[in-house]
Amino acid sequence: MVRPSALACLAMVLASLACGPGGSTATASPGPTPASSPSPGAVPTLTPAERTQLAQLEKRPLETPAPAADGQCHQGPFTSEIHPYANGSGESEVYGTGPVYGVGSSAVQAGQFLYFSVTYITDPSVQGAVLVRINDVSGKYPGRFVGPLATGKSLGTDTIQGVQENAYSELALPAGNPPVNTPVTKPGWGAWHVLQGIDKRYTCAAIQIDTAAGTEVILGH
Repeated sequence: MVRPSALACLAMVLASLACGPGGSTATASPGPTPASSPSPGAVPTLTPAERTQLAQLEKRPLETPAPAADGQCHQGPFTSEIHPYANGSGESEVYGTGPVYGVGSSAVQAGQFLYFSVTYITDPSVQGAVLVRINDVSGKYPGRFVGPLATGKSLGTDTIQGVQENAYSELALPAGNPPVNTPVTKPGWGAWHVLQGIDKRYTCAAIQIDTAAGTEVILGH
């Protein structure tokens, strides 16, 4: 994600979603999207094997850190530069140390929530499903996702820039079958455009990324 917005999460900062029961509805104002992020293509679905792996990842507890003693949100960790695109271009100051990185944007408001257009980037070492969950360090404000890769508990509906979306508690990425984007990613790399949100009262978002290889928690605001 691009500093200073990790919810402009993590990248680490974007998605759209499947159906669920309705909830509160709100209207969002327009907002910019990241100029450096690739254009979205068709988004694949999870295979039965990936869904089985996802179920195992969901058993991992959230590792949300406690609020910092100084009251600040100490964002990061960051990676200075990655080069996931076939044309040789890269992304700088991305959220995360890998194998999953985040590139984000500024927020748009949807009622009581802020939504961020984020690109998650997976490197060639990622195998199977990637699970993303978000919580404020206070523990009061869990994250939410919309779009075809959103999964988990249904959180009702939000209206984002005039479009009503079903919101869910988790994001699942099938790393072995990334979408085709512009610019095209190098073989083995994936770029996933998602919309993720959180209550506008949040102070510091902890973005937990689980893969078969391990867990990383990224802080952002």
